[in-house]
Amino acid sequence: METEFQQLGNSFKNLTCNHGYVPSAFEQIESLDGFGIGLLSCGALLSTLTLYFAVDACHNVFYQKETRFYRSNSIMILAVYPVASVCSLTAMGIPRSQLLSEAVTQIFLTIALYRLYLLLIHVGQKVTGSLPLLLRVGPCCCWPCLPFPEIQMTEDTLSWVRLLVLQLPIIQGLTYCIFLLMSIEDPGLMQQYGVCLQPFAVTSILLGIYGLTIITKSLQQAAPELKLHRKTAVSQLMLLFSKLQAFIIKSLPQTGLFPCNPPITPQIYANVTYNALMLIEMLLLCYAARYVYYVDLEREEETVEATDRPKDKTTDQPATANNNEANRQPSSLTV
Repeated sequence: METEFQQLGNSFKNLTCNHGYVPSAFEQIESLDGFGIGLLSCGALLSTLTLYFAVDACHNVFYQKETRFYRSNSIMILAVYPVASVCSLTAMGIPRSQLLSEAVTQIFLTIALYRLYLLLIHVGQKVTGSLPLLLRVGPCCCWPCLPFPEIQMTEDTLSWVRLLVLQLPIIQGLTYCIFLLMSIEDPGLMQQYGVCLQPFAVTSILLGIYGLTIITKSLQQAAPELKLHRKTAVSQLMLLFSKLQAFIIKSLPQTGLFPCNPPITPQIYANVTYNALMLIEMLLLCYAARYVYYVDLEREEETVEATDRPKDKTTDQPATANNNEANRQPSSLTV
């Protein structure tokens, strides 16, 4: 009898569950009780560690013997991990800020991906000679019906690849602005008509990834010692976790996996799960990015001094030779 009453109570909850309701921060903490407080405490700790790794990596990049352009782009790329972590923590504590947190994360991420493209081109300028552009790369490597001409890496061809990456922050920013306007007008509009904009967002992401992969593969084949694929991987993995993972987890409430305990709906459970995973993944990706961009400053300074010493010796030799010749010549002032 008890099990039947429990099943009847669960079915009654599901019937009375308002799936479109989003609780306030106080209602969520009150419903989750100790579990919610512990979850927020662990999330704050993970965000603090992510911020520490990002600041440490940015401090190292700032003192590297690189150009100002390289340092500014690298710092911008590294800053996206703590931003995404803080946004996920905010959305976990304040459920009604979920869409805004996702919008800020995606805008920062797409701008960082464009900065990554500029960084790859800047580093690739060290490679001499004409390089071919490898067009048969993912996600278009599985389309043999498309013609892929053999072209060289020139200013004209790079301008087209740049457009593929530049459209990413523009399209994603406009898409999330429309989502936010829909949510302000009526939260139900976003769930009803937001699906219509998803094909444009997905196409934009695929084109942006394709442009980055073209540059990475082309430069990696010509100069594997630069290890550019690692810089691209840590940024593309963040895009994968923030978009594909979000789509999968937010589709789980339709399968009945999450319960409905008003005011906590299955969608809120899915959002909490997604934000918790994002906090863990941003910590791991930030640590990996710190490893990729980190340089031993003492060893770098020693290598720079070692390369400067032969130059000093070669410049000193003509000067000493000229002084010896001048000393050999008789002075016109002597009698």
